[in-house]
Amino acid sequence: RPAMYMKPHADATNTPNVKICGFEVRLQGRALFTLLCVCAIGSALGFASLQEGVFNVPGFTYSGWMTFMTAATMALCGHAERLLTGDMQRVGTLQQYAKLSVLTLAGMYFTNWSLKYLNYATRVIFKSSKLLPTMVVGTIMQGRAYSLLEYCAAGGLVAGIVLFTLGDAEVLPSFHPAGIGLIGLGLAADAATSNYEEKAFFRAARPASQAEVVAFSSMFGSAWGLLLLIPTDELGKAIHHSLERPEVLPILVGSSVCGYVSVSFVLLLIKLYGATVTEMVKSLRKVLTIVLSFVIYPKPVSWKYGLGGVAVLASLFATHELQRRKGGDVKQAGPNGAEGEPLTQADAEAAQPLSEEPVEAIVQPEVDDSEGASK
Repeated sequence: RPAMYMKPHADATNTPNVKICGFEVRLQGRALFTLLCVCAIGSALGFASLQEGVFNVPGFTYSGWMTFMTAATMALCGHAERLLTGDMQRVGTLQQYAKLSVLTLAGMYFTNWSLKYLNYATRVIFKSSKLLPTMVVGTIMQGRAYSLLEYCAAGGLVAGIVLFTLGDAEVLPSFHPAGIGLIGLGLAADAATSNYEEKAFFRAARPASQAEVVAFSSMFGSAWGLLLLIPTDELGKAIHHSLERPEVLPILVGSSVCGYVSVSFVLLLIKLYGATVTEMVKSLRKVLTIVLSFVIYPKPVSWKYGLGGVAVLASLFATHELQRRKGGDVKQAGPNGAEGEPLTQADAEAAQPLSEEPVEAIVQPEVDDSEGASK
């Protein structure tokens, strides 16, 4: 029997109540899934194109300013969503959010800094390899165990990264090895952030909402970002440059809003359709981001980019297959908004699609049972 990744369970008297920023979406079945995918991918592409675009503004080299503006905008978006949804009861402690904000800010700061020396497409490839440090940090912080096959699949990412980096070194005048170190530090901070968020907020006895976590961690992060800017001359120069180039601030704010919206839709996809299906959507997003980068902002092309992209795609699909074999879907969130539990094969077989026709289920080919990805 083929393995099936079902739409959210619903019976005749309990239609799923899907809300986005407090507004109910009255769609079901394929229409709902298509809407969420289009919104998640579209907003992510908007974030990427606008963020790369600001570095194409003549004279813009202020990664610290970008980090501060991103964190401040994300904090405002998070608080606005909490206000719209009535989520005004804080769950996490301020001390927890202060700790998380250091990791969040470090991830943004080092990643943005690396764009001075790396191609944006290379940055996307490096961010795709977040699986590697996440696996390592997950083993250290949460005691997770991964199979050798998983590490082999993840290791394929390294080959793609090396090829893309060699391509940058060949055709990018601003390339510098420091960019590799900076993006590496950003990835390590992102991995620590993901594991700390999961352990402290999302897998706690009383889980916090995504809007709360983003709002408070970004609020603290913007404060740390401003404190880092004040002792330097970057703040004054960045403000002066933004006044001379009035398009900079709208681009920075727009990219941050798109980033926040993308995260919200991705989390909603995970809750409704499961981690496996969502990862496939995210992979498509990454491919389109790289293609869009080369189309909108023409840059020299090397055969190493093409070969590296193929290696990364193969590794991502292999990782998703491993995840699918073990079972990466989650049950729909409960009425309190908490994230669902892992969906077992028995759950999948017992679930019913939204539509009355059984063909509405999302079907994938049958595979042998074996070890798969843990996340």
